[in-house]
Amino acid sequence: MKTCGHVVLEKARAGETDAALLVCGDLPEAAGPESTPVTGEFKGKIATAFAGDFISGVSGYGEDYLQAAVMGYSMVPTGETPLFGPAAEFGSGCAGILSAGSNAYVYVTEGSGMCIVRMADIFGKKKLVRCLSSEGGEDVIGLSEGSVLIACPERWMEGGPSLNDMISLFDPSDIKDDDAFDRHLSELAGEGFTGCAAALMVK
Repeated sequence: MKTCGHVVLEKARAGETDAALLVCGDLPEAAGPESTPVTGEFKGKIATAFAGDFISGVSGYGEDYLQAAVMGYSMVPTGETPLFGPAAEFGSGCAGILSAGSNAYVYVTEGSGMCIVRMADIFGKKKLVRCLSSEGGEDVIGLSEGSVLIACPERWMEGGPSLNDMISLFDPSDIKDDDAFDRHLSELAGEGFTGCAAALMVK
């Protein structure tokens, strides 16, 4: 969902492996004097990298290719900026999720105002917990059936209406397909959540 900022969503099936890319960010309140505007051309470049290099790699090597791709995306020639990872340029910064099979690479650009959260069982109750904050960083997270990862503005996790107040929207048993998930996410805007978010759910 998006009321401001930008979102890039891609998914594909490479052989027997499901793969997805979610990038969102470029929040107005995080913009600094050196922020480069996110253009349609740049979003297309991100989508093309996923659909081309990443999917062909996963098709050839399976989900293990995720680790090689992460290294390749972050190790770019001097003077060039990576498309993915905490050093990527995406306007004022972003949070991203790149998944293949049973693992997802997650990252947040420092100072972007974005974060990565995941659904977890805490004392028998489902809660959304922060994996990465707007301080930035990267990690690899294991995925299993029922896993939910969300890239969203960090303010959604603190003060005012919290994403945990809306956790029922992310109940895997209540989401039958992508369209149903989109409808659930659109409810956030109706509840006053502004910004942009992208969510990955494993069925």
